[in-house]
Amino acid sequence: MTSPTEWNTAPDPTASPVSVLDRIIAILEAVRESDGPATITDIAARVGLPKSTTSRLVADLADQRYLARVGGGAGVELGLRLFELGARASRPRRLLAAAAPVIRRLREATGERVGLWVQQGTDMVSIAALPGRLPMLPTSAGMHSPALTTASGKAYLAFCADQRVVDRVTASLVDDDARHFRDELAQVRSSTLATDLEVSYPGILAVASPVFGSGRSVVGAISIAGPSGGMDPDRIAPIVRAAGTSVSRRVAAA
Repeated sequence: MTSPTEWNTAPDPTASPVSVLDRIIAILEAVRESDGPATITDIAARVGLPKSTTSRLVADLADQRYLARVGGGAGVELGLRLFELGARASRPRRLLAAAAPVIRRLREATGERVGLWVQQGTDMVSIAALPGRLPMLPTSAGMHSPALTTASGKAYLAFCADQRVVDRVTASLVDDDARHFRDELAQVRSSTLATDLEVSYPGILAVASPVFGSGRSVVGAISIAGPSGGMDPDRIAPIVRAAGTSVSRRVAAA
């Protein structure tokens, strides 16, 4: 299994950026390509903008920590916030690399659809999927499924330390439904297993286990999905739990 390909396209150096986003990206690229701290004059010349416009945008970027002032404020370099965002963007790639052999073994052992998921907003997003015996189940990376109902979503939410994420996902639940969901998450925490029986897809049973990173912080979930009438959850459960444990160990060691 290979990681998703990334495409990098360079901006046309002869064209002046028009939109605010274009201008910001051009400024960041100019700073990145500069040998040492970049001055306002250098940046304005590189991106083809007036110095007054460049100065204002650079100040805004510095306030938001995308740029950092150096040399007594005479120049700027890339700020820490970009490195923070870059570190977060690399997590799915590290997770995929660590999980790839486990996913293959799980598919070979069960013959069912295997998925690797990360949380995004109120959804779980597939970063890897291997097909099983049910052709109607999507297997493309990038597929979104609701975290509220899916096994992978419940496996993630049960261990999510950010209550704001849980609150957003469960915002539509009221009274008995909310209490039932909290009880279900408590059961997931106890067993490190979550199930979805014909809620997300009719006739489909899914079983998922959380994947943890360093410090036991949850970073995703691994799942198996197959026909509800032909997949034994008692047999599948320990296999999925063992796969989640194996991926977690590999992520922590990476």
